[in-house]
Amino acid sequence: MRRVLKIIKGERGQLLPLVIIVLGAGTLLVIALLPYISTMLQSGYNERELAMARYAAEAKLNRVIADMIQGADAYPTTYTTTEPHTGGSYLTFNITTSYTAANITVNDYTPSVTISLPSPSQTKPSDQQSYVDPGVTHPNLATVLGGESYLMRLYNVKAGTLQINWAYSPEGTTRIGVWAGMPVDTGTNAPYPPGRMSGRPSTTPILDTGNPPSNVDNNRSAALVINPATDGSGGVYTVNFYSTGTKTTKAFQPSGGPDDTWIYVKTYKDYLVTATAANVTVSAYLRQVPGFSEPRPITLVSGTNYSYNWTSNNVSFITNKVYIYTWSPP
Repeated sequence: MRRVLKIIKGERGQLLPLVIIVLGAGTLLVIALLPYISTMLQSGYNERELAMARYAAEAKLNRVIADMIQGADAYPTTYTTTEPHTGGSYLTFNITTSYTAANITVNDYTPSVTISLPSPSQTKPSDQQSYVDPGVTHPNLATVLGGESYLMRLYNVKAGTLQINWAYSPEGTTRIGVWAGMPVDTGTNAPYPPGRMSGRPSTTPILDTGNPPSNVDNNRSAALVINPATDGSGGVYTVNFYSTGTKTTKAFQPSGGPDDTWIYVKTYKDYLVTATAANVTVSAYLRQVPGFSEPRPITLVSGTNYSYNWTSNNVSFITNKVYIYTWSPP
């Protein structure tokens, strides 16, 4: 036993240099690998930051889409339209909208956004007719009192077919009218405000269902072909729902059924939206249907000039559909 212990004790001196050599070689190897390890760690960090910036940019773009769904005219525009007329003198109205995208902070990034309209030469999605909500959640359309009516407007109407179906209960006599432009109240010499009004506009509409037979529970107009380029509307059309007795309006459905309330029309606005966070940019081509609309009131600025400022506290009663045609990630 003593002999063996002596041998082991004697070999300690021989193992020490070997251990030092191995440690030294390992240290040299680690030092040599440090640049590569640092590069890998930096690459992982950069990829993570790019992902975080991308999430932030997409969140900003989605915030703009959410505002557009609630009726925001995301690209401020001046709409020029006229008082319905058959010649002679008439009033011309300018309605200017405004919108500012809210600041948001995501992953410590505060993205910026730019919004523009497609250029005339840019390829666009095909035009399509749609069933549009006339604002059935507005209290003055949800319940139309006898002898009164509900007035609303669309601002981005294109040439095509216009047809309206008003479903309601109980059965009774109603009347639908459509005007190209903004009919004027002769008592105030100003456009009729949206929402509830006594009676109905006095000027002659381009579409009028007249007085349909009694004891009916919906009123569907004829299909009318319209062209904003020739009727002086500038794409702005006024729609009025009038009833001789109190009516409860039935819900809107995009399928356009006979027991639903809808406007069948070609109306939309296209946008190019680009959101940027750090060096990451996300872009999208969006279509808003029907686009900016009332029954939210516009504000008189001066003369025949009006304004409409969209805010999160001033959303539309007409819920938009927003279609994403392209989405370009970084």
